[in-house]
Amino acid sequence: MRIVNKRKFIKSISILILIIMILIFVLIYLFTKKDKEETKEISNTNIVKIEENNIEEKTDLNHLKENEPSFGNIDVKTYKIGEKDIKIPILIYHAFQTPVPENDIYKLFSTQERFEENVKTLLDNGYTFITLEDLYKYKNGKISLPEKNIIITMDDGWKGCYTEAFEVLKKYKVPATIFIVEELVGTSQYFTWDEAKEMYDTGLVKIHVHGRKHIDYSNVSKETLISDYNRTHNKIEEVLGDKVQKIMAYPAGASSKASKKYLKEAGFEIQVQTRYGTVNKSSDLDLTNLGRIRGEQASGKTILKAIGN
Repeated sequence: MRIVNKRKFIKSISILILIIMILIFVLIYLFTKKDKEETKEISNTNIVKIEENNIEEKTDLNHLKENEPSFGNIDVKTYKIGEKDIKIPILIYHAFQTPVPENDIYKLFSTQERFEENVKTLLDNGYTFITLEDLYKYKNGKISLPEKNIIITMDDGWKGCYTEAFEVLKKYKVPATIFIVEELVGTSQYFTWDEAKEMYDTGLVKIHVHGRKHIDYSNVSKETLISDYNRTHNKIEEVLGDKVQKIMAYPAGASSKASKKYLKEAGFEIQVQTRYGTVNKSSDLDLTNLGRIRGEQASGKTILKAIGN
């Protein structure tokens, strides 16, 4: 009898143990399932956040609306044209090479380090970098500009604009306009069309016309003037795969009353001159006669002084 009872006891214990083990496995399964669902939910949330961040990072700076500035929303006061007379300085650079060539007799070269110092100094002093497209919108009452604004331009399309200056533009996320000479693109000292496209696609670099050739366009016929600038502008649009605003700069700053008139009639409402040392002002802003400040050999402090900061 005792043996039977003992067997019953052992059997009961075994059944109890089995039930407990089943319960443990069920609980483990339920907790594991819950953890997986929570992990999946967190993962999905992170994916959404990443996608939202990517949308912000991929804002299409090449296709802004007519009332959208390239610099977005900033935490400083801005002014519509006519509300306050503000300065609109435009910097001009040409070539970039480290170290600067010894035979730089025309002082056209800067270095990546010097250019970065210029950009950083201006940012540290509260300047907002804008584009010539912004300036057009401002002139036409579509957007406001901060009092401390500045534009970077580069002439000719030298190779160093891509290999050195472009790295600085990307690092600090500031825009620049490069005026190219069609016949120089892809030659030994100048960047290629593919490199122009790469820079443009970032939204930081605008590519516009310096001329089909690097010649004095103030002394050519009306037909040649318009034909050359339209041809190069069309080539730029073809390469970039995009419509771009008609903006140009005169080689060596050589223009005439007639050239300004003819090019404006052809749609080039923004014409950048050389006029070294000129700081444009909103009170008498002439988009066909924009002057510039040389930046190649300048320090940030020198630029601030030239602006009259």
